[in-house]
Amino acid sequence: MRHFLNDILWLLPLPLALIVFHQFALDASDAVLGVIAGLLALVMASGLWLRALVRRRLFLAGALCPESFWHRRLRGGVGLAAAALVLALPLAVILLVSTARPSSAYFLFALVVNVPVLAALWQMGFRLLDGHAVARFHPVLALRSAVRVNFLLLFGALAITALFQSYPDFGGLTLAQAMLSEAGRQDAQSQLLSGLLQVAAAKDALAWWLGQQWLPGIPGSSLVEVVLVLGAWTLLLATDALAVWSYLIACSAVLTLAHWREWHPGAS
Repeated sequence: MRHFLNDILWLLPLPLALIVFHQFALDASDAVLGVIAGLLALVMASGLWLRALVRRRLFLAGALCPESFWHRRLRGGVGLAAAALVLALPLAVILLVSTARPSSAYFLFALVVNVPVLAALWQMGFRLLDGHAVARFHPVLALRSAVRVNFLLLFGALAITALFQSYPDFGGLTLAQAMLSEAGRQDAQSQLLSGLLQVAAAKDALAWWLGQQWLPGIPGSSLVEVVLVLGAWTLLLATDALAVWSYLIACSAVLTLAHWREWHPGAS
């Protein structure tokens, strides 16, 4: 229980900080948003790098002799860190844009509620893998499994709540008019954030318009129309899934940084 509560205390500041960001994001300047995105990306990249480093060194320990030239060259360092940062930057932007313009009325609330869920799943995974996983890989594998299960639960819950939401009525509008109308409603002091919000809004309008115009008539529609509707909803769900995955990557990074001395093969 002590470890469970400790993990909650480590995780809780992240969704609370995102809620605060949601409140002032539209009034923030490019410089402020750049610093926030950079810090978030740095946290996410650090967690990704540390877990990749553990996996790389465990692989080398079982695959190569310590005196091998390749054992030294492949230990992981700048290359792994750069790869983690390249992955973390777009994920951080996606998470911040999704926070500034939540796709669901329950999105921010779900982020907070999810904190004890992830902590509980990690503790559960740790116990289930006890006696099966290699000692040094045990917590990393448990966290990886917890994040994947948590993704299915959180994304599934948000998808279900989306079914009961009300959406703008695009009846009588063309697709272009619907996308321009929804994008035109987005405004922010930061030109960069404003542009990103407009892209996100246009993407949502695309799915909503196709759903309202063609979804009720899909059984008798042409194959092209069916493909367009399914493609639009796939796009909508995919971007929502990216937002959820980005949040969980940030959460796992926080836990990794909090416990890294227990995981890092080089730590004493």
